[in-house]
Amino acid sequence: MRTLAVQTTFGSGRRAISLKSLFTPSPPSDMVHGSSGKKQRILVQPHDLFHPLSKSPVKEMREKGALIQQHGCCTTCVTETTAMGKPATREPTFECPDCGYPTHCSPTHWKQDTTHHDELCGHLREANEDEHDLRSGRTLREFEFPSAQLPEIVVNLSSWDSFLYTRSFTNINSNRAMRHVSKVLTYPVTIGSVLHQFSPFVLSSGLTPEGLKSMTALRTTIKEHDLARSEKELAMQQMPLRVFVLGARAEAMLPPHLYLQLAYLLPNSPVHVYFVGPECIPAADEARSTIVVSSRLVLKYHKSYFHDAIWNFAPFDPYTDVFFMFSPGIGHPRARPGWQPTVEKLLETKCAVFATGFHERDMQADVRALREDFGDKMDWLLEPRENPFSSLKRDFGIRNLR
Repeated sequence: MRTLAVQTTFGSGRRAISLKSLFTPSPPSDMVHGSSGKKQRILVQPHDLFHPLSKSPVKEMREKGALIQQHGCCTTCVTETTAMGKPATREPTFECPDCGYPTHCSPTHWKQDTTHHDELCGHLREANEDEHDLRSGRTLREFEFPSAQLPEIVVNLSSWDSFLYTRSFTNINSNRAMRHVSKVLTYPVTIGSVLHQFSPFVLSSGLTPEGLKSMTALRTTIKEHDLARSEKELAMQQMPLRVFVLGARAEAMLPPHLYLQLAYLLPNSPVHVYFVGPECIPAADEARSTIVVSSRLVLKYHKSYFHDAIWNFAPFDPYTDVFFMFSPGIGHPRARPGWQPTVEKLLETKCAVFATGFHERDMQADVRALREDFGDKMDWLLEPRENPFSSLKRDFGIRNLR
């Protein structure tokens, strides 16, 4: 049985923030200690988070604004054409006074852009304040995550709110903190929500009969891991659950300890996570290709295409192996040919595959490309639907803020 499933993650952007900087603890005061041991001032106060990018007290934000001005384009100009019939492309040198981002080439074009005022500006201002908050120098207590779950407490995976409550995330007390945390936990929690026995993806909410068969195989292995707690013979024979993340980018750059949240959802299963892709780079302070996070969690990094490195991982078993692709862009015209050999090899493994999209349009393009290229070779495990554990933080491209 050859299987492929697609689920969508609306609004899950990546690489807009420095992940390493988020997890550097700092004392809760108006002064923080730098790497040299000297005290330095908190850059942004909680009541004063909004700043135009060009006037930001944070160097990284000023640099971001300069990059947008250099590589972006006026969102009003792109709707116009030049005398040659081509789209006009003027640099966005004018900063919107409401969101602080350089969005247009002039005040006139800014006033004309009703779409910006009605649909985009509020989200950009929210992103402005979020980015300044992350770099403010304050102690980010929302990133102090809970450890293993008590066996008698059941995790609710129906939504972010229910998950965070039943997992005792006690330091998330605002929508902004929720956005910060969902940005980094969307990857491990999405994986866990698919594999967990109380997964929100069931027959009544998008899971197909073929999907039920594939998930039953994987959960049979997880159940064997649970039984092996008290059976020594089973414990000696158990095989790890192998989770492959293909086209890995931001997923591989997360601090390794964040994936403990996946391990806590599968407390008795040995889990090996394989990050595979040409842009697969571990966190900046990790140079190893294998990181043992705990006795039951191992992260492995392979900087190559899956179809080139497949023999490093073979053989495959639908009972122990599962694949995830986070916003791969399979349907993008430039990426589509590059993904075709990988998808062909994926179908040969006969293992379950789950994919997400940045937004609904992105998801629909991927679904269309898969149906056109491999429609007669695959079964859908999960009908395209919204991922309850998508990132709540909106990210915007440097070249086009829309």
